[in-house]
Amino acid sequence: MTGPGRFSPGPEHREIVFLTGSGLSARTGLGTFRGPDGLWALEPETEQAMHADLLPGSLPQLWRVWGRMARIAGEHGPTPGHRAIARLDAPVITQNIDGLHQAAGSEVVAELHGSALFAVCLDGRCTWRGTLTPGDGSRSEDHAVPADCPACGAPTRPDVVLFDEELPRDALDLALRLAERAELFVAVGTSGVVFPAAQLAPVAAAHGATTVLIDVAPPPGARALFDHVIAEDAHEVLPDWERRIHRVGGTSFLDPFV
Repeated sequence: MTGPGRFSPGPEHREIVFLTGSGLSARTGLGTFRGPDGLWALEPETEQAMHADLLPGSLPQLWRVWGRMARIAGEHGPTPGHRAIARLDAPVITQNIDGLHQAAGSEVVAELHGSALFAVCLDGRCTWRGTLTPGDGSRSEDHAVPADCPACGAPTRPDVVLFDEELPRDALDLALRLAERAELFVAVGTSGVVFPAAQLAPVAAAHGATTVLIDVAPPPGARALFDHVIAEDAHEVLPDWERRIHRVGGTSFLDPFV
C-alpha cells in the first residue's frame, strides 16, 4: 500500500542509514518502553531495576527482564521491517537489544544499548563477554551463563546499557560515522528525541542527508526535526520501499509476519 504523497527513496539516495527503536520490534510482543502503555509505566519495578546504582542487588530482575525479552525475540524472529532493512543492505544504528537486525541478515549494526543476547562481567575492568541462551528465571544459570565471571570471578550480568551508564564507545563512534555518510537517514519506531541518539538525525542533515521519521504515532514536534514524517506502519512502508528500489512487483514471500 502506498499512501498519497508518501515519501520514498529516489536514485539520489544511494546510502541509506536506519536508526531503529523499540517500535520496530513491538510486533514481536516485546512492546515499547515509554508512554502510558510502555514497559516503564506497566512494570515500574522493572524501570527501577534499570538503574546502574542498584547493582548488584538488581541482578535477579535484570536477568528475568532481559532474558525474557531475548527469548521472545528469538521465538518470534525478525519482523517484515527488519527483513526489508536487511534486503536493502542498509547499515543500522539501533537502540534495541534484541538482535533482530542481525537475525534478519543486516551486517552493519551499531548497538547503542548493548545486546540481551550476551553476558558480560559486572566488573567494568574485565573484558569477558559470553553468548547466552535466553530463558526464564532470575538467575544467570537460567540463561546458560555462569554466575561468576570465568575470567575474574565477579558476578555476570546482561550486556545491556542501564540508566546512568555510558553507551559503548565503539557503537557510538560507528553510529556517528554512519550518520555523517548517509544520503538518506531514516528513524523507525523511535522518538528520535532522546540523547545521544537525538543528535544523529541533525548530524546526518548537517552532512546533506534527507531525514525521515516513520512511526504510527509520531511524537509532538517531530515534523520540525525531520524533512519527512510518515505516520504509518513501518512493516508496510519499508517492504514497499524495498520492492520499489529493487523493482519487484507484488508481495515478497518474506514479508508476512507469522
